[in-house]
Amino acid sequence: MYCPYSVDDPLLQLIGNTPIVPFSGAEHGNVSCKLESRNPTGSMKDRVALGILLEESQNGEHETVVEASSGNTAGSVAFVANRLNLDCHVTLPASTSTHKKGYVRAFDAEIHECPDVSEDHPEYYHNVADRLSEKLDAYFMNQYYNSANPEVHYEWTGPEIWSQVGDDLTHLVCPMGTGGTLSGTARFLKESVEDCGRDITIVGVDATNSNISTAFYGSEPVEYETTVEGLGKGHELPTMWFEYIDEIQSVEDEQAFETARQAAREHGLLIGPSAGAALSVATTIGNTNPDAEVLSVVCDGGEQYFDSLFVDGV
Repeated sequence: MYCPYSVDDPLLQLIGNTPIVPFSGAEHGNVSCKLESRNPTGSMKDRVALGILLEESQNGEHETVVEASSGNTAGSVAFVANRLNLDCHVTLPASTSTHKKGYVRAFDAEIHECPDVSEDHPEYYHNVADRLSEKLDAYFMNQYYNSANPEVHYEWTGPEIWSQVGDDLTHLVCPMGTGGTLSGTARFLKESVEDCGRDITIVGVDATNSNISTAFYGSEPVEYETTVEGLGKGHELPTMWFEYIDEIQSVEDEQAFETARQAAREHGLLIGPSAGAALSVATTIGNTNPDAEVLSVVCDGGEQYFDSLFVDGV
């Protein structure tokens, strides 16, 4: 079991070392899934929260942590802060799901609910977190602009994947939100295959109405709009290391949702819609390239989305 961090807490030790399973829907049996949904709060964000907050707690400069999150990071930060005896405050939009808020409340973190407003509004949840961290003299984890986000995956997720399937892997496919998971993992894998004298294709997955792909390809920005939680962004972030990414493919929202439903219904694989977007891309790559070995990252599980993925009429 590989972990670059020394932790004594048995619950924190459950983070990482997630399994890779074959996806039975691939025509040539050459697509697998990395189940980051097996982390304690159900997503890969547990890794980032542990990597960043462990260092902060060891520095001893702050006893309180603040984070802005509309998704999985909220629960991850609350969980890790709980185990590290840090006070935790999370700012989130009012539209955040009850499930995501539930993690924060369960781990005794304080929720600061913010209106659903634009990024330039003072009450935007990220802006509120910035002010709150100053008021509380707290550490602002700031996953969107913290270079430690992709660094955690460079130090941890990348080596873990390499140890599991590195010898055969030809393609890595991963959804992009902050871009941290793909960027850090991609950097490690690119460096590793170069040492072996071969290459690997790194594929990011974006929402159709998102500006990660437009920034990557240098095209005109579009109005950011998606119903797929954790997929896409309105603009490029410093946590996106484009130099290690070969291509970015955009997926329609409905395709992401339908692939996630199909994965559960036909293949027994419970995944979230961003993972559905990645799996649709990974399956296409695998089906059109019989000699490829494709790994698709499942950032979170479908149990996080029972109220939107698996309801009557869809």
